[in-house]
Parts: sequence; C-alpha cells; structure tokens
Amino acid sequence: MTRRSIPAALLLILGASAASAQSVVATVTLPCVTPTEAEALVAAVVPELIGDIGRVCASALPETALLRQTSGSFIAKYRAEADLAWPRGRSAIAKITGPDIASLLSTDVARPLLATLVTPALTRGLQPVDCPAIERIVTLAQPLPARNSAALFVSIIQLVDAKRTGTNKPRLPICQQGPR
Repeated sequence: MTRRSIPAALLLILGASAASAQSVVATVTLPCVTPTEAEALVAAVVPELIGDIGRVCASALPETALLRQTSGSFIAKYRAEADLAWPRGRSAIAKITGPDIASLLSTDVARPLLATLVTPALTRGLQPVDCPAIERIVTLAQPLPARNSAALFVSIIQLVDAKRTGTNKPRLPICQQGPR
C-alpha cells in the first residue's frame, strides 16, 4: 500500500479544501489497484487525457497530429472504450477511496469530473519538448484496440514511476506485481 495524490483530488469532490485534502492524504495509507484496474481507470479518462495532452502539445505538434484531434475515428474509438471501461474504472476508484466516495461515483457527472481531476496527475511534468515522442508512441499504438492502448499507457506509467524517488509520488497507486 502506498500514499497517492489522486485520492486528494477525489476528496475535493466532497468539497474539502485543498489544504485539508492534502493533510488527510499525508496521514492516510491507501490501497493500491491492480494493473488491470488501473487500465480500466485510464481507459475511462483517455478522451480527456488526449485533450489535455493536445493542449500542452499545441505549440509543438501540427494540427493534424493525433494528439490534437478532438473528433473523428481516432477519438471516437477512445470515447466508446471509456464508456465501457467506466464501471471497472469506478470500481478501481472505489477500492482506492472507500465506500463513502464510491457512492458519489454513480452520478452522471462523476466520470467527467473525475477525468478533470485525474488527467492532470497523469500529465504533470509534460513539456512541449516531450510531445513529438508522445505523438510517435500514440501513432504506433493507434492500430491497437483502445483497451490495449490503455494497458500500454499504464505500463509506461509503471516504468516511469519505478524510477521516481523521494517526494516524486507515483501517478497511480498501482500494486507492485510480477510480470503479467
């Protein structure tokens, strides 16, 4: 089990101030999710994640870049998977946050609100200089089914987070496991 910043954002859903949310997270040890649960959570927010990355990359990528697409078959594939993944993603959030917050996730506004809170945690530190490499990864992953792309993204997060030390907290509370 590890401490994470995503639950702090979820506490904000309840109307807690940022300061009190941070103090609660600083003193509470939280459960982790399996890679499969993390994949569902990521799949549920990929359309918003692509939008956030596209905004960061607007100055570094041409308008035709996949990361800058706001409509069409590329983004539609991820929107459809997000709808399918949301029940599993909601279960992952419930596992992290507990039943009190889990009950709030059944509303229609929960997923978009959660996406606006989770995607900044996933994209923190992203710089325009990173965008061409990310665009290349997305372009290579484009033929994959959306679910596989989410799994690939979670694997990349795990690789990056494995190298994080000190105060650099992992992006998602993913349980440490052997090879899947």
